[in-house]
Amino acid sequence: MPKRIYTRAYATARFWADDLDPMAITQALLLPPDTQHRRGEPRLIRTKSGKVEQRSPCRTGSWTMSSERWVDSPRLHIHLIWLLEQLEPKRTAISEILADGVMADFFCYSCGSTSTLPAIPNAVRRRSDALGFKIDIDHYDTSDDPNGG
Repeated sequence: MPKRIYTRAYATARFWADDLDPMAITQALLLPPDTQHRRGEPRLIRTKSGKVEQRSPCRTGSWTMSSERWVDSPRLHIHLIWLLEQLEPKRTAISEILADGVMADFFCYSCGSTSTLPAIPNAVRRRSDALGFKIDIDHYDTSDDPNGG
């Protein structure tokens, strides 16, 4: 069996704006966020040792929904399709959100034994564009990592 080139992936739909009220996004989409915060909220992080650290406050309001817990595939476009299936029925609400100056994108994570970004089918790109979401991919080459990532 050939070794997988891409070993892990997920995608996150993000909405953000300085004055974003994340509750308004939840109410408009009727979808549960994975993370949400308003500008100025404290960022509290629990370290691996259990200590709570306070970081600089959130610089912008944000609402996100990720495929990470819901899609089990190293193929990035499968994650994007799942997000599109969640969001496309909310097209009208998304148009209204974006018309208010809110920014949106699909932030994607990928890793594998190549420096080449994973290919996204044109049909998936067209669907993303139609919603007003840019696709941004953060890819990590693990070919030099003996643990594969």
